[in-house]
Amino acid sequence: MKKYLFIALCCFGSVNLFAQSITVNDLTNLTTLANPEAHNYLVLSKGFKREYTQEVDGNTVERLNKLTADKKEESVDIGQAVKLSSGAILRTVSYKTGTPLHVFNLISQAKRAGIHMRFQGADVKNNIYQFDNDFYHIEMLIARDNTYGFVQIKQKEYLGFD
Repeated sequence: MKKYLFIALCCFGSVNLFAQSITVNDLTNLTTLANPEAHNYLVLSKGFKREYTQEVDGNTVERLNKLTADKKEESVDIGQAVKLSSGAILRTVSYKTGTPLHVFNLISQAKRAGIHMRFQGADVKNNIYQFDNDFYHIEMLIARDNTYGFVQIKQKEYLGFD
């Protein structure tokens, strides 16, 4: 009995050892947060650390990164935004990982969340997956040589009719 318990603990432990830090839900929620709130969420809840900040087109863009258990880096960029004439702010969040399996997991999560896949294809360097709904445009790239994965989520202007 002890032998089976040990094997079960090893299996469940290894699953958690290589789990990704962030989900599609996390990334979409980050697009609704201002920089200080997004920064606090990533640092306090997900264990990311600030790598740098820079000014881009009048926006303060911040990169936060984290080393995963398999010694590969994950990074999240926050702060990219477009201000509309109505005063609304549409934000973009980018995620990059050295473990392409994380992006495959994000693709599965997007499908389960009911976000419609609009395009699946490839170019010379990447496999491309594009998702879309009323609120977000999501582009996921996985390097064809399996060296990295990239996700970009852009908030869309929602035109509700009352």
